[in-house]
This record gives sequence, C-alpha cells and structure tokens, in this order.
Amino acid sequence: EKKYEARVVVVGGRLFGVTIHAHSESAHIDWRTDFGALTYEIVDVPDDVDKGLQRYMTTLGLSYAAFDFCIDQCDRWIFLESNSGGQYSWLEEATGAPINQTLIELLADGAANA
Repeated sequence: EKKYEARVVVVGGRLFGVTIHAHSESAHIDWRTDFGALTYEIVDVPDDVDKGLQRYMTTLGLSYAAFDFCIDQCDRWIFLESNSGGQYSWLEEATGAPINQTLIELLADGAANA
C-alpha cells in the first residue's frame, strides 16, 4: 500500500523532488481528484532513484522530464511514469522550488552555446 506519492522534476540534471500527501480517500486513490486535500513537501530524492533518473535522462537525451512515483510503507520509491511535458507550476507555487528559474537558466545557457 502506498504511503504517499512524489513528483520529481528534472531540469538539465538538477532534480526537484516534491512529495504529494493525500488527505482524502479519493485523493489517496488518485491525487488529481481532490487538489484541495493535498499537501506538498520538498524531499531529497534517494541516491538510487537519482542515479536511475540521471541515466534515463542521459540515455534518452532529455533536458526536462517529470517523473511520478508511489512511496510504499517501507519507503521504497516505485516508478509510475515519465512525463516529457509534465506539469510542475502548482508544486513550485506550493513549495518555492525554483523550477522556472532553473528552466530559464537552462534555456539561456543553450542559447548562449548555440
């Protein structure tokens, strides 16, 4: 059984992990059903998950992706999916994670090196 979920946004090799805690039955099943019953928290991504995500990004040649995980009762991170256009703005707003600024810097560096 899952304890909570997490979204990890990867921008140019930098990881932003945010836990998604559901406080209603419907949100616990699918957090998208009850946004009002959610709380968020910045979390350090476990080293093995970090390494796996970095390999994924490198193998596919990606600079951006959002990954979804369930975290079980034993604190194991279970991969659900990768979203090449995954949303993050509500997580940035709730936690202050500087995702937009990191994207801006990535784009500016890319333009400068083009």
